Amino acid sequence: MSVGYILVNFSKKEIITFAHIGATSARELAGNQGSSAITTWYFLKNSGDLVAFVSDTYDDWPFECGFKNDLTSYKDVTDGIVHELIAEGILADNGPSYVDENEPESIFVRDLRNVWQK
Repeated sequence: MSVGYILVNFSKKEIITFAHIGATSARELAGNQGSSAITTWYFLKNSGDLVAFVSDTYDDWPFECGFKNDLTSYKDVTDGIVHELIAEGILADNGPSYVDENEPESIFVRDLRNVWQK
């Protein structure tokens, strides 16, 4: 199994988990249109903040203080960033690309596409 990542903004105590985006590994985050746009937009909008990727596997806390366990109290802003990107005309939500038949409300992957790729 590959290493998964979340984006952590230590300054604002926010995380981007990429939930329902279909990308968690380094290759997926770079290659997925939705996650690439989310990451770029977030870095641009939070310039000057302490922001870094943190893995779900390694002991890789990149900040001078705090702990990885603190992430449970951080706010997940993934959906908010997706909504911003859709409102800005950067991403389009083409509905779900996968839905679990047993838990459709919580286990699904969104088909987010860069509008400019059409």
